[in-house]
Amino acid sequence: MEFKIEKASLLQGLYLAQGISDRKSTMPILANVLLRTDGKDKLLVAATDLNVTVTAELPCKVEKEGGLTVGAKHLHDIVKSLPGEVLSLTRTENQYADIKAGKVEYKVVGMSDRDFPKLPNHREVKFGKVDAATLRDMIAKTFFSISTDETRYHLNGVLFECDGQGDKIVARMVSTDGHRLSKIERPLPGGPKLAAGIIIPRKGLMELRRALENADGAVELGIHQGHIFVRVKETAVSVKLIEAQFPPYDQVIPKEHDKVAVCPRLATLEALKRISIMSSDKTWGIKIGLKKGELKIASDNPDLGEAHEELDVSYDGPPITIGFNAKYFIELLSEMEGDEIKLELNGELDPGLVRPADGKAYLGVVMPMRI
Repeated sequence: MEFKIEKASLLQGLYLAQGISDRKSTMPILANVLLRTDGKDKLLVAATDLNVTVTAELPCKVEKEGGLTVGAKHLHDIVKSLPGEVLSLTRTENQYADIKAGKVEYKVVGMSDRDFPKLPNHREVKFGKVDAATLRDMIAKTFFSISTDETRYHLNGVLFECDGQGDKIVARMVSTDGHRLSKIERPLPGGPKLAAGIIIPRKGLMELRRALENADGAVELGIHQGHIFVRVKETAVSVKLIEAQFPPYDQVIPKEHDKVAVCPRLATLEALKRISIMSSDKTWGIKIGLKKGELKIASDNPDLGEAHEELDVSYDGPPITIGFNAKYFIELLSEMEGDEIKLELNGELDPGLVRPADGKAYLGVVMPMRI
């Protein structure tokens, strides 16, 4: 194998690959990136951890057909450091990669491409074109509340639902860690029509987010044989879905509230950040109190001291004080948009619900805590 390629193009292909390659795996080849020419002046760059796969087809000048795998992180660092705009890579004896640019030459230990796992084939997928910004926004608004407890496998991802037809397709993403829940709903013309929701794992969502970060306009989205595929120009990311039952999230979202306050979003967010400085590092416990025209946020920590702040809000109900984890509110309000939010409460042991005051279909549920 021998080819010449622009440094910038190869770096673009290696950017996602080196993030996915699994250096901790018991299979050493999963730490490598696959490089394979296909005879059409194209280089296939691929990496997988068996659950998340990225492939990129990059233009290059093929001198000799073949394939090789090389340490992904190592190769990315080498290519990034090379001078000039073009480099050449040749497979030599004993599966070495000979990399040259100008007067710089590296000889890097590689492994045979024949041992690389079979990749999901995105050419078999029926894709629909969806708006990249909408998909990116939906991931951002649910990612932070995914459970990181690996014993709760069914909560280690985001539930993705998509229904409707044509321009009326509506998509939902829901995540929960058992202590809080986030739900976003957006029109998604071109999205797949799903009979049931699918669960996209946390790491896979992180890589989809990276693939979408600079995407403008439409990208391609498809579901095929237990995988979700997103294709952005010459790069395709496939993620193996979690085979589990997501809990019935509608039962967790309170339907009625007798205490509703309209609060300034940014002022509430900044107050939460200030008062949480005095809360416990482990629990982030604060008290949120409502009385007529006022929201009070307070923290009382025997080891540090106490703090409180009052905000003017629109509220005309009975007084109430509830303990919450400040971090959950901070992460939720940081992703919300608009000038005002609705804080909806019932009793001291009932979950709180937060949503934008303008009625946009995004909400968060936070369970109370004893303080």
